Amino acid sequence: MNNNTTETTEPQQPESFRDRIATVDAKGKRKWVFAQKPKGKFYNIRTWVSWGFFALFFTLPFIKLNGRPLFLFNIPEAKFIIFGKIFWPQDFVIFGLTMVTFIIFIVLFTAAFGRLFCGWVCPQTIFMEMFFRKLEYLIEGDAAKQRLLKNGPWTGEKIRKKLTKHFVFFLMSFVIANFFLAYIIGVDELKKIISEPISEHVVGFLAIIVFSAIFYAVYAFFREQACTVVCPYGRLQSVLLDRNSMIVAYDHKRGEPRGKFKKNQTAELNLGDCIDCFHCVKVCPTGIDIRNGTQMECVGCTACIDACDEMMVAVNRPTGLVRYASEAGISEGKKLSYTGRMKFYTILLVILSGILALLITQPEGY
Repeated sequence: MNNNTTETTEPQQPESFRDRIATVDAKGKRKWVFAQKPKGKFYNIRTWVSWGFFALFFTLPFIKLNGRPLFLFNIPEAKFIIFGKIFWPQDFVIFGLTMVTFIIFIVLFTAAFGRLFCGWVCPQTIFMEMFFRKLEYLIEGDAAKQRLLKNGPWTGEKIRKKLTKHFVFFLMSFVIANFFLAYIIGVDELKKIISEPISEHVVGFLAIIVFSAIFYAVYAFFREQACTVVCPYGRLQSVLLDRNSMIVAYDHKRGEPRGKFKKNQTAELNLGDCIDCFHCVKVCPTGIDIRNGTQMECVGCTACIDACDEMMVAVNRPTGLVRYASEAGISEGKKLSYTGRMKFYTILLVILSGILALLITQPEGY
């Protein structure tokens, strides 16, 4: 039997928002992220946390215990000092156990809290978002002004701002490199490099220059690519998370279908709370749309939560459309819970930590 009926249904287009990272276009060319400055409750808390991190980073090299640095990781000499106690290569068992304990901690922490570490205390995020990004806002202006400056002609103002920004970025990278090196060779040796002739410390001086150049390149150019391309933790996130892990999540059940907000007009029926304003996208430092679900690029910085809450308040709708939650919590209404998997990792972590603490606290020469 010959059927001449013509199909009129158009072929369904495959979803494409997950086929590449957000900062690379279809041709493989990088898309520069002009992130708007966040503001809100979480951003304020992160600011205070960052100040605490900076205080620790810039003061720990000067703290000594029993005449030794509190922390020293002298890789060239294979000499490591932790809480004033020296460890040598022959203490391999301790280093091996430390690595295993650290890995178990990462697995447990991620299974329970997602990438909370990345967004709140990771040095890369802290320095990029809470230090260099703020300097950029101060020198070049907000995201819109930065975009206009980048795409505009090379005027005197553009040259002045670009030179100022890159000079300040390199100067700050130089300062950070000095403190970073203090964790490797010790603050006393660093003082010698600074105060004595360069000819007597050529290797140390070159190390400072190399580290300065690396930090400058990362924070001035590479930026969020360090999290999305290089960092192994970001790659591992997908296998460490499960449906009960706490993540920065968009409540699609409440937000969909999206619809533009119309002032002084009655809200349309069957529309969700998301007004499709794209504020959550504009503030994202890695350029993703959190409404597309959990993504490798998300560092859990909560900028989208603050942005969404601000818009919800502005349109008289409940906050929390984007919030800390689990996938199970969003789709099934389950509360965050401590699962059997997490309990197993916790027991294992406690046992390993106890053994490690016992080995570390043994008297020297024991």
